[in-house]
Amino acid sequence: MSTQDDTTAFEHWEVVELAASHADRTPSAEDAGAELARLRETAREAGYAEGLAAGRLEGEQACKRMKELAESFASTLDNLDFRLADMVLELALDVSRQVVSAELSVHPERILDVVNMALKQMAESSREARLLLNPEDAVLVRPHLDQVLDKNRLRIVEDARVARGGCLIETPQGDLDATLPARWRQVVMVLGSNQNWIE
Repeated sequence: MSTQDDTTAFEHWEVVELAASHADRTPSAEDAGAELARLRETAREAGYAEGLAAGRLEGEQACKRMKELAESFASTLDNLDFRLADMVLELALDVSRQVVSAELSVHPERILDVVNMALKQMAESSREARLLLNPEDAVLVRPHLDQVLDKNRLRIVEDARVARGGCLIETPQGDLDATLPARWRQVVMVLGSNQNWIE
């Protein structure tokens, strides 16, 4: 008896069933391709979701940096505006001071306007007042005021300490300071500066 004949029909059936069951479990090429496509799609979706999340986070961070930069820029511009305004004010005051000085040099008779303004501010009841003027200005003012001034009420006094272009009226009730430095302080205070008149 040969070994092939020794196998019984049952054993033969068992081998055939095992082979058939193994064939059922082995995926076909179509099934493998579909599974591969499904895995690729799942990986692509996971990669897309991960990339989208990373992109959103990076976009949010970039927006935050841009917002901080814009706020910093606005703050810098505000500071620059204030500094520029101060610089323009200082320049305008320097130019004004030079124009006033030049105007008084070219037209010293402008002292008459200053004296008239100061006299209008002086109280009518003031007696024994003194009008202090720079000696050079007193020479210009005296001929014009001698005719209109009440000598009992106001007398002109030459004082070299008073800068040209200004005057000081002293009364028993108080002084009226119309000197250039005093008038200048009033102007620059209104403008919000503290720049002094410099001779």
